[in-house]
Amino acid sequence: MKTKRIFSFDFIRVFAMVMIVVFHYNAYCIDRKIETGSILFLRYANGTMGHIGVSLFFILSGASLMYAYAEKLELKNYFKKRFLSIYPLYWIVYAAFFIHFYIINRLPMVHSKITLLLSVLGMDGYLNYLIPNYYLVGEWFVGCIIFIYLVFPLLRCLVLKRPAATALVTALLYIPYLRFYPFRMEEQRFFLTRIPEVLFGMYFVYYIYKADGSKKNTESYNPLKWPLGLGALAAFLVTMFVPLSLPMPYIILWTGVSCFLFLTWFSQLIQWSWLTTLCKAMSACSFSVFLVHHILVGIFMAPYAGRALSFQENHELFFQYFLFISITGIIFYRLSLIANRIIDRFTYLLLEKYRTNQAEVSD
Repeated sequence: MKTKRIFSFDFIRVFAMVMIVVFHYNAYCIDRKIETGSILFLRYANGTMGHIGVSLFFILSGASLMYAYAEKLELKNYFKKRFLSIYPLYWIVYAAFFIHFYIINRLPMVHSKITLLLSVLGMDGYLNYLIPNYYLVGEWFVGCIIFIYLVFPLLRCLVLKRPAATALVTALLYIPYLRFYPFRMEEQRFFLTRIPEVLFGMYFVYYIYKADGSKKNTESYNPLKWPLGLGALAAFLVTMFVPLSLPMPYIILWTGVSCFLFLTWFSQLIQWSWLTTLCKAMSACSFSVFLVHHILVGIFMAPYAGRALSFQENHELFFQYFLFISITGIIFYRLSLIANRIIDRFTYLLLEKYRTNQAEVSD
């Protein structure tokens, strides 16, 4: 079953992608001593633009998965779709950059080649703090979202069968978990730290938005009212301008939830056909852009290291950079669609051969 698209989700996904791209662009300018002002902003009173964008992605992951699988989840079909949504594209992008750096430019392979298995699994960036490896693309987010996908079927059962108890137990466990966080990995990157954001997205879809992708009615969700939208904006602005004495995960959750609610409400006011089409196209390529941008910013911006850029020059350069990574992302996304079709066809042929063999055995 193919679920209908919700414009709000596409809009928020594109918004989050742009925030992360802008954040890394600004951070690179500072790191390479490019004297210029930030595009939009780099930091706010309680964190960075990157914190907001990543939080929106986790909330949106929970919302999108719950929208697609609230009524029915077949584990075989679910894991197949999650696999195809990540790995073919990830492998193609990784292979392209691995060839560029280690084969064409002959960078020395100083780590154990066994650690390439982490790259194949998408866990290289996630575990790079613990096991030095050949991490190139995806940062820690890819490994973290893979774990989120693995636990989603369990979270779905809990949210559907015991919604109040799940929310209460999560809140009660989250406080001591952060207070006595036991792992070496930065707490914001450990997948358990992001569970509340994922759960919020799930609760939002099922109990507030009440969106059901299986319904034929395109208006199968409840639009948010303006008091909730403006209230969320007020809560978001508090975190933007008022320093808060709270652990960072709490602040990120507050900022992400309030921003998500406001953007959901705001997107209802701007559902113009041209914007819907644009966001749908950009949303489809967002993961591809995310994978390539962190490396391409260094390649694209290297000639400007140590220079001073005016306000206009900086914004013109960012526009060129964003266009560059968007085109690159689209190319890789298209290649991944071809790869997915090949995988589907290959799987189909294997199943047909298996069924034929089983039929011959039965005869």
